[in-house]
Amino acid sequence: MRTHNTNVVEFAQTVSCTKKFRHDYPIPEPLKKLLLIDIYHDFTGFVLSQYLSEAQPFIDEFLSFHPTQSNKKFSLEQNLFWWYVLYQNSVNDEMNVIDQYVLENKMKYRKKQIIPAWLNEWGKAVPKFYLIRNKHDQQKYIIEDILNRKEVEVSLNNEDFYFHEGALVAGILIPIGNSVYFPVVDFYNFTYETSVEILTHILFYYKNYYDTTTSAYQLFLHLFSAALQIENQIIEKTNEQA
Repeated sequence: MRTHNTNVVEFAQTVSCTKKFRHDYPIPEPLKKLLLIDIYHDFTGFVLSQYLSEAQPFIDEFLSFHPTQSNKKFSLEQNLFWWYVLYQNSVNDEMNVIDQYVLENKMKYRKKQIIPAWLNEWGKAVPKFYLIRNKHDQQKYIIEDILNRKEVEVSLNNEDFYFHEGALVAGILIPIGNSVYFPVVDFYNFTYETSVEILTHILFYYKNYYDTTTSAYQLFLHLFSAALQIENQIIEKTNEQA
């Protein structure tokens, strides 16, 4: 009978042999650091340099119709940027940012097959809404997809963030092995007092939009827009009553 530890070693993903990144298989700690630090910063820097100017008009227009609190504006901008990049990546073959990056670094990564395999998972990521369920430690949370009710473990790099249980957030999750994920940028964190009402409306709008929206990215943007408007209305009403 094989032990649990034997299975971990047997199924661990390696830098040179992994051609398909498995969400549930573990990866060695040094490789995890390589992906989360070196590759993450290099790839996201590449994406920003290539597409920020193109995405900016969309971001500016969206922000003009969805005012938010100043301390959350940067998070909103970042999540909108990555929505734009991944959406364009899904509908426009000429703008496959992952293939472009891998091609430019072909020689550097030729013996590190796990890197393009991992980056391919970015292209499959879709922004979603999540409820904070439990906190494991300072940087790990259990969160629940509000639509399919599946729970996932999330690792956060920013120790300054603290989420209350039941808080509603939106973001894009990337796998890092062993069934653990991390947000590509900080979650957009809805004001805690608005979470319940926003959640009710999102689930209602989801039923209305689902049959008429073919793109998961467009569906999210419709729901995100509605959620932000509801959040702003509740905050304004609360301030008026104060």
